[in-house]
Amino acid sequence: MKQIFSIFTLGSLLFLINCKFNQPNYHLTLQEAEYRYETIENIKYNLEINLSPKESFTGKVNIEFVGKKIRDLRLDYFQGEIKSIILNGEALTDFEYKKGQVQLPSNRLMIGNNTLSVSFETPYAKTGNGLHKFLDPDDKETYIYSQFEAFHANKMFPCFDQPDLKATFQLQVTAPKNWKVISTTLPTSQNKTENPEEVLHLFPESKKISTYVFSLHAGPYQVWEDKTESIPLRLFVRKSLAKYVEPKDWFTFTKEGFAFFNSYFGIPYPFEKYDQVIVPEFNFGAMENVAAVTFSERFVSRSPMTRSQRENLSDVILHEMAHMWFGDLVTMKWWNGLWLNESFATYMASLAQAKNSEFQETWISFFEKMKQWAYEEDGYSTNHPVEAKVNDTEEAFTQFDGITYGKGASVIKQLVFFIGEESFQKGVQNYLRKYSYSNSTLLDFLKELEFVSGFSMKKWSKDWLETKGTNQIELTTVCADNHLYGKIIQAAPGPENKLRDHKTILGLYFFDKTNKQVSYEQFPVVYSGRSSEAILEVKSCPDYVLFNAEDHDFVIWKWTDVNKQNLEFVLEYDKDPMRKLILWTDYFRQVSLANITFDEFKDSAIRLYQIETDTKIKRWILSKLASDNGYTYLTSRFWFPESKRNTDLDSLQNFLLEELKKVKAGSDEQRYLFLSLIDSTYTEMSQKRLYDILENKLSFSGLKLDQDLRWNIIIKLSSLEKDRNKIQFFLDREKKLDPSSRGVNSSLAAEASEPNPEVKQKWIHVLLNPKTSNLSSSTLRVVSYSLFPEYQKNIQLQFLDQYFDALDKFQHTDDENYLDAFAKSLSPDFCADETLLILKKFTNNHPKLPASVKKTLLKQIDSEKKCIQMKYKHKELMTQ
Repeated sequence: MKQIFSIFTLGSLLFLINCKFNQPNYHLTLQEAEYRYETIENIKYNLEINLSPKESFTGKVNIEFVGKKIRDLRLDYFQGEIKSIILNGEALTDFEYKKGQVQLPSNRLMIGNNTLSVSFETPYAKTGNGLHKFLDPDDKETYIYSQFEAFHANKMFPCFDQPDLKATFQLQVTAPKNWKVISTTLPTSQNKTENPEEVLHLFPESKKISTYVFSLHAGPYQVWEDKTESIPLRLFVRKSLAKYVEPKDWFTFTKEGFAFFNSYFGIPYPFEKYDQVIVPEFNFGAMENVAAVTFSERFVSRSPMTRSQRENLSDVILHEMAHMWFGDLVTMKWWNGLWLNESFATYMASLAQAKNSEFQETWISFFEKMKQWAYEEDGYSTNHPVEAKVNDTEEAFTQFDGITYGKGASVIKQLVFFIGEESFQKGVQNYLRKYSYSNSTLLDFLKELEFVSGFSMKKWSKDWLETKGTNQIELTTVCADNHLYGKIIQAAPGPENKLRDHKTILGLYFFDKTNKQVSYEQFPVVYSGRSSEAILEVKSCPDYVLFNAEDHDFVIWKWTDVNKQNLEFVLEYDKDPMRKLILWTDYFRQVSLANITFDEFKDSAIRLYQIETDTKIKRWILSKLASDNGYTYLTSRFWFPESKRNTDLDSLQNFLLEELKKVKAGSDEQRYLFLSLIDSTYTEMSQKRLYDILENKLSFSGLKLDQDLRWNIIIKLSSLEKDRNKIQFFLDREKKLDPSSRGVNSSLAAEASEPNPEVKQKWIHVLLNPKTSNLSSSTLRVVSYSLFPEYQKNIQLQFLDQYFDALDKFQHTDDENYLDAFAKSLSPDFCADETLLILKKFTNNHPKLPASVKKTLLKQIDSEKKCIQMKYKHKELMTQ
């Protein structure tokens, strides 16, 4: 023991020396977090905040904490002004405030109770992180909201900003008298101040929560109120957008969630109220702040919402609500456990929809969105285990990806299929009860599941959570004498991948071609190792076999010798949309694997679209044919000579027009077809058609040309129109009709999309210097994603040097959301060997790029390789 103690003491000393003499870094490392966790506990924050519409706000935070060890203590606070620090009753005058932190000296700290008081002034954020301020161009009102995950609470006030230092928060806020102030608890009083234009809002002490889920939102928000059982419900949105909100849907989806989760978790909602705040310029979809969830305004539609939009809104509301238990009540200890928050909330949202909502198609949507996002992300060289290693808070941002959300939720779905819904639910209930108001690790969660299920969670975790990569399988079947012999060959491509234990469903189709019908049977199958075999007794030999029929498994099915005629027979006559979408997705994967061409896929898609009855599948088909983003039939046309491109795109437009004539007026499908018509506009004929629509010379019965559709048309035409006089008339007209923030952003997007190098240069300069611009990060993102559409690669090529120069100058302290958007939106995706080499060379020569930028470039290298492979498959078609 003495030897061990000596080694530990030496290690601690080296760490202290390292902290003392190394240059401080803004981002908090795991080692620093562990050091601080060992130093203090029992933290209480008392916050006094003075809000105003000015460019900054002032405040004071009084922090009580218990010291466990006497040593230097890091206090986090980013780019504000510290006016005074009083530590244990004495002013601290010689502190060093550098790179977002203050080191509180050990000789001023005590074992036991300590008090710290810091007066500060912080600029409002324009990035969406910290305390963000927005000026509504409609009515000139100011709105404020906070966003603290993962390491942004310190951008509002000085604090110990890490998830396992849970604390109570008591808050008082002085704000303009017409503002509503929203936080974790309900205010106990609203008092007058010496200034008749201000009101003091007093909030009681909260329960113990992490800094990243504390929040503060304020402004003259419109509010609707309701309740479920004893829980007060409130919904907030800025006044100028209120007329587009349907509070009935919001409250219905919220009440459905509470009814399900209170029962499922076996723990009543642990906080006193539930607010939902729709906020402008939000970086994400939503954020699970305790009892004050924020949502992006993207969930507010200025036209009637489609069923898909309503389903998505329900899903996000339920996702954030699940976090109140899984994330807020029980919180991961460090960011390597982020998946347990996000994967669980993603899975639980779909489960809640399936069990207690109108959206019974939820698992189809899960497969279409989350599962495919997971497969895509896990296919990049930047993939990582679900339980990822996270060295610091900069790396934490890069974990908000398809693996943390989609793959994690998918493997939970697979686990539930293994151990059963009842065992999983009981294990979850035990886990939540045991770790309420504290922090937990992966091992804590697995212990509870193993205890109730008897299932070996250690091996499952090693297979599915702690190693990366997706398995691939090949399926061989032979049938004779009413017995189906099946052999599954499993592969583990990529570094650090491994063979895993799987449970799936094998679906068998039997054709009645005379009557144009299919019948279907399914069998559960467990497989593992390199090769697994099974013999199934069947009524007759199947005509078609479907692997992973209900999508419980997480695996890529590698097709071999596909009988296209039989595939299309199933797609035409099967009535089950889940099975059909699985087959459609696997079929389209053959394009991305360069096994078939986009042209082959398009022929099947157009024929089957016309006889398909499921709107969700029709929307999916349109997204693969006519979307102007990603790898689609439309974007692949720009690999071809102009003459073939124009012929193919006019043919696609004719198909869409024919379907628009047949579709039900005012239906969701009509809107999807019309949006596809806009996306696929390129030729002179199709451009003229959009002008005719804008001028009311062409219309479609039941389709209202609302404000957002008009902007979509104008942005598309602006990106194609070299003669600016014509499009400028519509652009100027629309700016007058729509002075809202969406209108402003749309007009800037239309300007940025202009095919003019001088205009591009103007915006490139703004994007390279975001801090000197008056525009928010949100607006700059809109501009960046509009700057170089697929058909402007010749212009984008002129700016590659500026793009790479900018990446080289970005700092690790720059806002990660902006860095991510800039790197993604402007990265060279030319589907060419030359740009692939440029990307590789730059990335290799710049190993110290910000984490989000480096990940984006590595993914772009993978995407270029994939695109080049697909393009090569079309080589013969290009020469015809």
